[in-house]
Amino acid sequence: MKIIAVIPARYKSSRFPGKPLVDICGKPMIWWVYQQALKVEEFSEVYVATDDERIKEVCDQLSMNVVMTSSEHPTGTDRVAEVAQKIFADFYVIIMGDEPMLTARDEKLLVDKIKTSPDADAFMLVEEFEFPVDVVNTTTIKLALNDDGELIFMSRMPIPYPKAALGFHYYKNVGCYAMKKTALDFFMNNAPSNVERAEEIELLRLLERHKIIKTVAIDTHPMSVDTLKDLERVREYFINNKTFTGGYENLNRLRSPIMLLENVA
Repeated sequence: MKIIAVIPARYKSSRFPGKPLVDICGKPMIWWVYQQALKVEEFSEVYVATDDERIKEVCDQLSMNVVMTSSEHPTGTDRVAEVAQKIFADFYVIIMGDEPMLTARDEKLLVDKIKTSPDADAFMLVEEFEFPVDVVNTTTIKLALNDDGELIFMSRMPIPYPKAALGFHYYKNVGCYAMKKTALDFFMNNAPSNVERAEEIELLRLLERHKIIKTVAIDTHPMSVDTLKDLERVREYFINNKTFTGGYENLNRLRSPIMLLENVA
């Protein structure tokens, strides 16, 4: 069974342009994500998938495998589906490039689930909501899971409604999921579904067609970088937890010669 990791990285983010290249303790954010994936022995290969020459240049400088893809892709899943047409694997683990706090241990849990349930179409890391206010925030995606940990539905609204169980545990997705090659081909060859278009959640394309998505709950609570405030929190976390990556030099340096934050914001 061949499993590869692909990190989709887009430069032209509407909310945070140049986000994959922002500096975190002397290295671009995409580098930290890549290094964690390298630690997962089950990954035959690790790639960054991008449509931007600036990201490719940095990847080349730092000896990171990179694949150029179309600039027309609306989602990271679409970008990885293109990679799947160029590089064969049985499963593709998709790691968002704005998840620098996601650990190799978390990714390994996803791989272990693939090994024990190879007939499933897709897999997803999930975590329980820490703060109740986030459950009603429409920017966060809520998950409905059955008792076997399979994904039933995804929505920006709080689901399910706690009519009879006030102590219900709500879950959200983490920026790491995996898809079988056949599922990626299916995703690429089918148009967005009605519910997907309403919610703007691309994995609903699989659920609406009765594909099986299994979940793996983690307790590490990684934080994605969506804003400058998120970036500063992540920098502070890295400085305070330097064992996260086995240690690094120049902890007081928060700007990198590779890419200054002022050049990309």
